[in-house]
Amino acid sequence: QLQVLTTEHTAMTAQLNATCADLEEIKTRGKADLQAKEDDWKSRESELLFEMSVLKSRAGKSANDDSMDDGEGENDPAILQARIEERDRRISELEEQLLSGEQLRRSLHNRIQELRGNIRVCVRTRPFLPNDGAARSTSMDILPDGESLSIQGKHVGEVHGFKFDKVFAPSTGQDMVFDEVSEFVQSALDGYNVCLFSYGQTGSGKTHTMQGSGNGAMRGIIPRAVEQILSQAAMMQSQRWTFTMRASFLEIYNEDLKDLLVMMNSDGTMKSRDARSAKKLSIKRDAHGKSFVDGINMVDIDVEDMGNGLGQLESVMAAAARARSVATTKMNAQSSRSHSVFMLHLYGNNEESGTVVQGALNLCDLAGSERLDRSGAASDARRLKETQAINKSLSCLGDVFTSLANGSKHVPFRNSKLTYLLQDCLSGDGKALMFVNLSPTIESSNESLCSLRFAQRVNQVELGKATKHVQYSGKGSSTSRR
Repeated sequence: QLQVLTTEHTAMTAQLNATCADLEEIKTRGKADLQAKEDDWKSRESELLFEMSVLKSRAGKSANDDSMDDGEGENDPAILQARIEERDRRISELEEQLLSGEQLRRSLHNRIQELRGNIRVCVRTRPFLPNDGAARSTSMDILPDGESLSIQGKHVGEVHGFKFDKVFAPSTGQDMVFDEVSEFVQSALDGYNVCLFSYGQTGSGKTHTMQGSGNGAMRGIIPRAVEQILSQAAMMQSQRWTFTMRASFLEIYNEDLKDLLVMMNSDGTMKSRDARSAKKLSIKRDAHGKSFVDGINMVDIDVEDMGNGLGQLESVMAAAARARSVATTKMNAQSSRSHSVFMLHLYGNNEESGTVVQGALNLCDLAGSERLDRSGAASDARRLKETQAINKSLSCLGDVFTSLANGSKHVPFRNSKLTYLLQDCLSGDGKALMFVNLSPTIESSNESLCSLRFAQRVNQVELGKATKHVQYSGKGSSTSRR
């Protein structure tokens, strides 16, 4: 419990520090904008005064006719204020039109990406942490459009620019990150196979993004996704829908599958210690050619009682955290030494229409890529073997994306357990989204640049339109699937 509170406190402090830095930057920009507007208003005032002088001259105003001047002279503040308010209203209207156009552009972009089946890519830079040292300079610059960033290269003056579906600043909270992918998560309830996975170097905040800490503002995507699905399932009960949800959690450690919920019963209660199962897990294909993990433990999530369902989820997350393989390295005090995959299996049935939907939500927290000289893993035989297995599987993932991008007839899914497990989501049957997590430190700039280049290749992969798994049945008609 103390470790969880400490982790949550550290994450909250880092986010607050990043927010303060952003506020200071906004304050500076605001002052500059205010000064620019003030200068502009003074210029406009001068122009209006000149125009009024011209109009008065054309109307036959006499220069020495002081008696006609009853307070409506060229310095009348009421007239100037009216002109300024009229222009401000016009500027406000144009800004609203610009905002509406940007929202429409984003909507159309997302629709195009969905039709093309592109793997969406979001980039998130974590804030500075206490173990980053006193230096707070970074090699990255996130642009205001929320989609672009630049990073310095190895040489002086070398700058690389990138653009993705979304780029999050270090001060962005967990709630805003989830809001960006909430519609994507909703697709699982609509009958799609959905996969979200986090990628990046070790210590870049992948586990914090996916799992988070505590049960408050620092919760990650996994607990928020389950909460959203439970909420939506409860709302759809009024439309005669009934849902069942089952969760599983595994890790891929040194190319071996390990059940992280092996000590849990299907109802979420804990087993006795002597009941530990040693059954070996394996990835198999069903009659329809879809992959599943044979022998994995499934935990039922209560859909009727949302509070109880969230409680079961907390137990699942706690059990998985205790069982997952972590170790201390020079780059991360709690470095994940395996890929973890949280799988939520959804089954919905509408008694009135006879419609059945089957969806799946796969949330993957990939182990971080790392260099042996920075992590210090080379001095430990066990850590060295783990690092080699991690880097090899990530390399296989890169080979899969390269083959997909090139339109190759053969895609090497079977080269690693990770890619074989994710084959359905990455072969056009489902929707995929990748989070690229970055460290803000200058020391990590090379790794960050490699991650961004990898993400750029992934963002160009077109999987084709995803398949929606829905069955329709009725009297005198056969069951169809599309």
